[in-house]
Amino acid sequence: MDLVIPPDGDFPGAGGLGLAEQLERSSQRYGRLRSGLLSVLDAMSLDIASRIEGGFAALDEERQIAALKTVETNLPAQFGEFVELVYGNYYTDSRVHERIGWVGRPPQPEGFDLEPWDPAVLENMRKREPFWRQVG
Repeated sequence: MDLVIPPDGDFPGAGGLGLAEQLERSSQRYGRLRSGLLSVLDAMSLDIASRIEGGFAALDEERQIAALKTVETNLPAQFGEFVELVYGNYYTDSRVHERIGWVGRPPQPEGFDLEPWDPAVLENMRKREPFWRQVG
């Protein structure tokens, strides 16, 4: 997963956060994304270099990237679902929220300052004839 979202300085990437179990749980909730995850994992297990070297994790980074690019080229929709699943789990993790300064609360009442309401914005609507029928 670090190849999808790599580490940034001293902050771990998606693989370094230990999100594999969370990824699995999320994929079970969202069938479309589960299909993408399983398709990508199956394709990776069929990669000849991975099989010879003892699995994807045993490959050096250059060969891992090449294998991922092959999967992306041959299974673009499924690869996109896999990436969506990784991104979704990474960016909903509380450690990532803290790192990027995300405040996970509703925008109001403590959020953005809003301009005072100007009722004049509805003037044109008030001048129009109703487009519905009166009932009763």
